[in-house]
Amino acid sequence: MRKYAFWALLAALLIALSLVATAQDTQDPEYARLLQENIFRAGVNTNPYEYLPASETPVPKGYKPFYISHYGRHGSRSDWGDGYPLLVEFFTQAKEAGILTQDGEAALERLQQIIVKHDGMNGRLTLRGQKEHRQIASRMYKKYKKLFRGGARKVRAISSMTQRCIISMASFCGELQRLDPSLEVTMDTGEKIMLICSTGDSNEVKTAAKELLKQHHDAYPPHVDEFFATLFTDKDKALEIIKDPVAFMDGFYYMAAISGAFDLDAFLLGLIPFDDLYRYCENRCMDLYLRQCNSLEFGDLRMPPVRALVDDVIDKADDAIANGTVQADLRFGHDWQLLAFCSWIGIENIGNRWDHEACRPWQGFLYTPFAGNLQMVFYRNRQGNVLVKFYINERETRLLNMDGGPYYNWEDVKKAWLR
Repeated sequence: MRKYAFWALLAALLIALSLVATAQDTQDPEYARLLQENIFRAGVNTNPYEYLPASETPVPKGYKPFYISHYGRHGSRSDWGDGYPLLVEFFTQAKEAGILTQDGEAALERLQQIIVKHDGMNGRLTLRGQKEHRQIASRMYKKYKKLFRGGARKVRAISSMTQRCIISMASFCGELQRLDPSLEVTMDTGEKIMLICSTGDSNEVKTAAKELLKQHHDAYPPHVDEFFATLFTDKDKALEIIKDPVAFMDGFYYMAAISGAFDLDAFLLGLIPFDDLYRYCENRCMDLYLRQCNSLEFGDLRMPPVRALVDDVIDKADDAIANGTVQADLRFGHDWQLLAFCSWIGIENIGNRWDHEACRPWQGFLYTPFAGNLQMVFYRNRQGNVLVKFYINERETRLLNMDGGPYYNWEDVKKAWLR
């Protein structure tokens, strides 16, 4: 009887372990659906900005908007292209060997287009990136026209010193002034402003997270055979040219993921088997969440530097409330600062505390695309009570650490932030 019980227990344990492994390997259905809906999302933070209008909770009776506080990531940019020439050289050699398929020929053509558009300039704001900020500014102005046309009619803007952020700021502010030439808009950048607009994770965090991401990548090696069959007519000859097919596939994904920033189609991403695209996307989402959000592993190290931005938002909002000297405060920076700030203040689906396993279904592509932004809109009634509402990428959202919403009492919000 004891022997039977032992084997029954062992069998149950093996089944449980099998179920855990299967659960870990299973794709999240909603995550997969969202990728299939827009394949550019597989690039996560290289996903061009998506304006996804949604229904909104009506403004409480008696309240009117009077001030906007904003943080925006720079728009679509070029990526870092040091590996581009080698990837194209592999394709060129395969073409000379006569082993490119029709899709392989088309892929080579698009890779060459990316190199031309990249033009040897890493991190450069593209024309699409400028347009993204003009469009966001236009929607903001038209939605809150009365706000901009009231009070002192002033807008203050600051930016990271990085070129792509400065041009994003200029594009946004330029559109506001085009729509309303009477607005007084000031723009600024500098070393002290960098403490507000651009903080990042430490080398300690980078190193530790890199190991976790490598473990994930190694656990899901890409389907090289399927990928090579799409591009090459002779796998063996292709492997004579490409000595490390996994690194080749990684590089192809990296280059394909930037296509949308140059207004190119998604053809390159479509050549990657979907299971692999899913894992590449999952890995990049994990990277951003672990290093920039309030993750269980690294959040306690990442959160403190963003305090300067929190204080800036509070101080400028209090000034606008007390003195009415400005209609909007705009800040322009990077995805890492946007995510860290949203994590500090508790924006739902960004500020959640997960570990490296629990964060795997995190849909980071919805929260940190190019030109990703957080808008905080302030409302006041005749009695002087102030409410604030939050929009992530122009979609209504709520705070995890506060009841109610999406309209919150400003004084209660400040107390929660200054915990």
